[in-house]
Amino acid sequence: MVDATEALVLLARVRAGEADAAREAIAAHWPAGHSPFAAAGGTHLARLQVLAPPARSRRRAPGEHLLLAADVDAPLDAWIERLRTAAAGPLDAVLGHCAFYPGAAEPAAFARWVAANRLSIGFSVIGSPGATLAEVGAALDLRERCAGRACPTGASRRCACRAGCSRASPTTSAPAWRPART
Repeated sequence: MVDATEALVLLARVRAGEADAAREAIAAHWPAGHSPFAAAGGTHLARLQVLAPPARSRRRAPGEHLLLAADVDAPLDAWIERLRTAAAGPLDAVLGHCAFYPGAAEPAAFARWVAANRLSIGFSVIGSPGATLAEVGAALDLRERCAGRACPTGASRRCACRAGCSRASPTTSAPAWRPART
């Protein structure tokens, strides 16, 4: 099965003395409840923050780094391009404090910079890697509609009343995958 999602972990060195400015840019351009990540569409979850290195004795500590981590609908390259075009200003304001950042104006240079700072990972932190954001939303909507319907037989999720609920809306079908029980 091909996963419907992909993960991006980008770790870029922040230029010396610019960590506080990068943090301020994140606060100014990534306000709570209105993240530019949402403008890219297909963003399951994302995180952007400046990481401070741990204190080390007798050795010079490495500099701060900026972490951009996201789980998104596949393909990842298409999501990166959507993010670049939809959030160029916020990206430039924050990533502009990182070493060798070329800006969001030039697609090829931006893609090369992302690739150069990307870390390879082999996991996802979302619970439904086989489903797109739209499929997860549809499943949650279906769950909400069905929440008030109790199965008269006391049977499991697979009972006829649950199946009937999924047929209640002709525009929504139950996903092929099953979300984890909560």
